[in-house]
Amino acid sequence: MPTVLPPHRPSYADPQLRAVGLIAAMMMLVALLAGVLLARAQTRYRMRPRGGELIGATFAPIGAGSIVVDSVRADGPARRGGLRVGDVVEAVGGLRVPSVEAADRALLRPDLDIRVRRGKRDVDLHLEAAGESAHGQQDPVDRR
Repeated sequence: MPTVLPPHRPSYADPQLRAVGLIAAMMMLVALLAGVLLARAQTRYRMRPRGGELIGATFAPIGAGSIVVDSVRADGPARRGGLRVGDVVEAVGGLRVPSVEAADRALLRPDLDIRVRRGKRDVDLHLEAAGESAHGQQDPVDRR
């Protein structure tokens, strides 16, 4: 009668096999942790409001330390307040805004006084961007 050998079982005491298993487990743990951290960072970034979104306008950098109105939403307070595409933003609330990021931070306030250069003249605008009833108005001197 032939001799029947038991099926071969891998030896978990083998140091090389154990090292490969530990390395694979650590790599999966690192990938999982990186995925969780990336998802949290993206969620925080998306949840942070941007001032341009609140007033319905986008901005683009031009030259060193200047920004221009890139687009204006038709139903936003920026349009109602007289902001136009091509306006160069001089100041928000009396403070210069040298970058798009600085403008987005400055535009988070509910009441905004914005000075823009339109062609060869300065135009002062007042926008109220608080809540759904946001509206804007130009200084009467600038309505021509």
